[in-house]
Amino acid sequence: MTRDDSEDAVFARAVTAALEPARARVPLQRDPVLLRHTVEVAKPWVMAQAQSERRNYVDRKVKVAAGEVGWAARRPELWRWVFVVVIPTITWPFVPWAGNRDLLALAGGAVFFLLMSLVMVAVSSAGATGRRIGRGWAIAGMGVAPWLVGTVFLTSIGGSIWWTLALVVVFTGIAGAVQTAVETVLPTPAITAATAAADQAFEEWCAAVLEQGVLPVLRTELRSNQAVPGVELRYRDAAGLQKGGSLISHQPVPAGRRLAELVRTLAGGSFALAGPRGAGKTSLLDAFCQGAYREPEESLDLAIVVAAPVDYVPREFVLHLYARTCRAVLWYVASVDPRAVKAARRRDRWWRPLPDEAVLLVRSAQQGLQDVAYVQTRSGEASGKFGFRGAELSFKRGVSLAGRAATFPELVDDFRGFVWDAARALAPTRVVIAIDEMDRIGAGESARRFLNEIKAIFDVPGCYYLMSVSTEAQHDFEMAGMGLRSVFDSSFDEVVRVDYLDFDLARSLISRSVEELPDAFVALAYAFSGGLARQLTRSARAIVRQKQGTLLAAVTEELIADELDRVCKTTGDALTALDDHDAVNSLLRVLADPVPELHDYRKAIQAAYEGEDAAIRNLRDLAAARIEFLAVVRDYFTDELTEALPAEVNALARARRYAGSNPATGLALLEEFSSVWSVRPAPEPRPR
Repeated sequence: MTRDDSEDAVFARAVTAALEPARARVPLQRDPVLLRHTVEVAKPWVMAQAQSERRNYVDRKVKVAAGEVGWAARRPELWRWVFVVVIPTITWPFVPWAGNRDLLALAGGAVFFLLMSLVMVAVSSAGATGRRIGRGWAIAGMGVAPWLVGTVFLTSIGGSIWWTLALVVVFTGIAGAVQTAVETVLPTPAITAATAAADQAFEEWCAAVLEQGVLPVLRTELRSNQAVPGVELRYRDAAGLQKGGSLISHQPVPAGRRLAELVRTLAGGSFALAGPRGAGKTSLLDAFCQGAYREPEESLDLAIVVAAPVDYVPREFVLHLYARTCRAVLWYVASVDPRAVKAARRRDRWWRPLPDEAVLLVRSAQQGLQDVAYVQTRSGEASGKFGFRGAELSFKRGVSLAGRAATFPELVDDFRGFVWDAARALAPTRVVIAIDEMDRIGAGESARRFLNEIKAIFDVPGCYYLMSVSTEAQHDFEMAGMGLRSVFDSSFDEVVRVDYLDFDLARSLISRSVEELPDAFVALAYAFSGGLARQLTRSARAIVRQKQGTLLAAVTEELIADELDRVCKTTGDALTALDDHDAVNSLLRVLADPVPELHDYRKAIQAAYEGEDAAIRNLRDLAAARIEFLAVVRDYFTDELTEALPAEVNALARARRYAGSNPATGLALLEEFSSVWSVRPAPEPRPR
C-alpha cells in the first residue's frame, strides 16, 4: 500500500476528475480555474461528506498495516528476490558442502539452486498456491542460514558450541519478524483479502469525495448565478435526496461558522446549540464533528458523538461516555501511529527507553475500558507444613481483595483526568464531545437535573463539549443577563442559535441534492417546509416522486391533497381523545368531508365549534390555519407563476411556521401575504 492516501491527494484526484470535460457531470460554463478555486475554498465541507468512507478505509488500512514490516513493504519486489533467490542460492548449496567440503559440489549446487530459485520467482507470481510455495521455499532457505552459520563457519574457525547456540537463539528471536516480512512480499490469502478490501475502501472513499463533495459544490456554484426557470417538473438527478444520514442534506449555516469560531479561539469550554426541532441541530453537530467547519489547514478533531438519554442514570451515562472516548482514542492513535498500539502491549523493562505520550495514552485508554467493564478481584494464599517423627504442624493463611465499583465522584475524576491526558497528548488535535438529542429532555426539571449531575465533567482544558438544547433553554440562558440565573447559564460558555433556513440557503441545499430543479419547485418545497431543514428534504422528496413533465399546479395539488388528509385525520384523532364527545361531533363531521374550495372550508371549520373548551378551540384554530395556508399556496403556485421572489416565499414560509404553533398569528400573516401578493406588479425578467 504505497499509494498517497492523504486528504490532499484524494481531494486533488476528485477535483481533477470533476473538471475533466469528458467525465464532468456538470456543465462547465465558467472558467475551470475559478471553479477549482471555489472547490478548494469548500475543501473542509467536501471532505466531511466522505468521512464514513474515510473511516472505513482507515480501519482496513490498520488491519493491513498490523501485518506489515515497514522495510519490506516499502520495496516489496526487491525483498521478494532477496528472500526467494539470494538467500536460498547462498545457503542451500552449503548443505552438501558441509559434509565433504567439495568445491565442485558447492559450485554445482549453487547453479542448481539458482535455477530453482528463478523458477520459484515465477511460481510465486502465479496465484495464491504459487505464493504459498514461494513462502515455503523462502522460509526453508532462511531456516538453513542459522544452522550453517552455527555449524560450518564457527566450527571451522574453532568457535565453541556456546557461541553456536547463542547465534541460533539470535536467529530464532528474529524468525517471527522475518516470517512476517516474507508474508509481506508474498502475502497469504488473508493478507491478500485484507489488502483488496483496503484498496476497495480507498476507491469508495475517492468516489464519495467526488460524488458527494466536489460535484455538489460545483452544481451549487453554477446554480448560484443561473436561475432555472419554468413551471414544468424537470430535473437530471435526485439521488442526493435518497442518501439518508448523509451530510449532503446539511447546508452550512451562520450558526455553524459561529460555533467554529468559538472553538477555534477558546482553549476549551461547553457550548449549546439551541433551536426548534427539525432546524438541523443534529446535522450541524455531525457536520462540525466531521470537519465541515474547520479551516483548510486544520486537522480533523477527535470527535465523539453520543445521544442524551431521556430516561437516564447519570453514572451509567458517564460510564458510556467514558467507554466511547476510550475507544475513540484507541482508534485515532491506531490510525496515525500503529507503532504506539504495538508498543503499549509490551511490558516496560529497564533497558528499553521510556514510553512516549502516545503509548501511555493507549495504556490509559485500555485501562479505562477495563475499569468500566470489570470490577477486579485479587486473592492470595500462603500455606506450610512441617513435622518431626510422626508429629505434624500446619498453618494456612489467605488474603482476598475484592474491588468495588468507583463512586460517581471518583468516576468523574477518572474521566476528567483521561480526557485531559488525551487533549495534551494529541495536541494540536482537539477533543470534541458532542451530546445530541438533549432537547428531547426539554428545559424543565429533568433537563436541569441532567445538567446539574453531568456538568462536573465539563471545563477540561483542551476539550470542547457541544450539546443540542431546546429554545426554552436558550431563553433561560439569555435571561441570566437580567439577573435570573439558571443551571443553563452556569453550564454553558455560549449558546448558539440554529435558526430557520431562508429561501437562498434552501435553494443552495436543494441544488446540491437535485440537479437543475426549476426555482418554482424549490420555492414550493421551501414554503411547505417552513424553513425547517428536515422538512425541506421531505418536501423535495415528495415533489420528485411526481412524474417528470408534470406542471407546477398539478404538483402543488398533490402536495396539498396529502397535507390536507394529514390535517383532517390528525385533528380528528386528537378530538376523539377528548372527553367531551358531544361538543366535537359537528367539528368531526366537517373534518370528515373536506370541500375543494379551501378558503370556504377553513371558514366552515371555524364555524363548526363555538364552545368555550380551550383544547377544542385550539385544535380547531390550528386546523383552520393550516388549511388556510394550503389555500394560499394553491393560489400562489399556479402555472402562470413567472418568478418566485425570495421575499414572498420567505413570508409564506414564516406564515407556515406560525400556522402550526400560533394559529391567530398564522392567519394574520397569511391574510397580509395574500393582500400584498395579489396587487404586486408582474416581475421584470431577471438578467441571465
